[in-house]
Amino acid sequence: MSNSYGCLKSLGNIGLKRPRIPYCHAGGRGFESRRSRHFKTFISFFLIFSLFSCSSYKSKDVHGLKTLGMSFGDTTIKGFKIDPGWNASSKEEIKKYQRKKNLVLFQLQKEKTRYGDTAFFIQAPGDECYNKLKDCSRPNGEKQKRVEVGTNYGFQGEIWLSYSFLITENYELNNDSAMNKSILQFHSTESFFGPMFMLQIDKKKGLLWRHESSEGVIIIEGGNDDCSPGAGGPEDTDKRIFCEARHDWYQIISAKNLQRNKWYDLVFNINFNKKDISKAFHKIWLNGKLLHYRKNQTLWKDQKSVKNSDNLANFKFGIYGSRLDGSYQSIYADEIHFGTECKDLLIENIGYYCSNLKKQTINESFPIFTEDRVAYYTRG
Repeated sequence: MSNSYGCLKSLGNIGLKRPRIPYCHAGGRGFESRRSRHFKTFISFFLIFSLFSCSSYKSKDVHGLKTLGMSFGDTTIKGFKIDPGWNASSKEEIKKYQRKKNLVLFQLQKEKTRYGDTAFFIQAPGDECYNKLKDCSRPNGEKQKRVEVGTNYGFQGEIWLSYSFLITENYELNNDSAMNKSILQFHSTESFFGPMFMLQIDKKKGLLWRHESSEGVIIIEGGNDDCSPGAGGPEDTDKRIFCEARHDWYQIISAKNLQRNKWYDLVFNINFNKKDISKAFHKIWLNGKLLHYRKNQTLWKDQKSVKNSDNLANFKFGIYGSRLDGSYQSIYADEIHFGTECKDLLIENIGYYCSNLKKQTINESFPIFTEDRVAYYTRG
């Protein structure tokens, strides 16, 4: 992948002054002084060296790396624990697919960034399976694809997160909302539970915030193949016991306003409080404006068969969703910062200020669509 754009953009920020050339009629010899010639020679070597360094940079395959390829001073990822770092599923399967197709699905690159030198480019083809069997072929007939990384640890309490993304021209959408892909998740660290939140792109409804934990879980005796994949009892891991009682969808950007090749800057403030649900909430700012606010359950409540310490939140980003439509998706992601306070996010780098965000207020948001999953999971 070419990175000349990113390199030239960086060089353009150097702020070098053009050497001054004296006029002939003003005296002197009509050409540059000795010092100016030396300065010009220095600048020439500097530019050649810089362009050579840029051209020698290669996009890095960072899927499966604990650090995601971050180097000192890079602003693409900030605030997450270095140890245990990041985790990725289907590492071997994806590497095998990449060798076969001669491409990289999750890479750190310099060609297009929101801020700083690097950003992630993530692509998810739909031509064949490149994940583990539990994603590629599920008991209920689902076939999922996942090019995604997540924190290899859990957290709870109030958190702040920034996330900038760009949808490419090649991102394919489907009229069937069941084929929507997620680009971000707050999931449970306990595999018996599903995700609490997902950020999805829908052809008809735009950018959606999907909330699955608002009414907690229902327990399906004997298990169910249709609720959260990966959850179940020790005797039969293909059967899921804990199923979401309700799904709520909130619209963040309408379909007609959701553009391609444009950076969107999101800030999340969520209180993952499972002890006192009355204190739980989720807020979202888009490009500096508070667009979503809701007070209700965020983290799953503890269950008897699940250790309390295992029932925490973790953060995932990438592309995840159905592979049944054979479609292709790709995005860029940058400025993914995490903390317990807004100031930890360094959003001043991209033109926002925590003081402005925190003083904004709106009425509670209501979903544009709600689905009763109790009826769905208990149907005959």
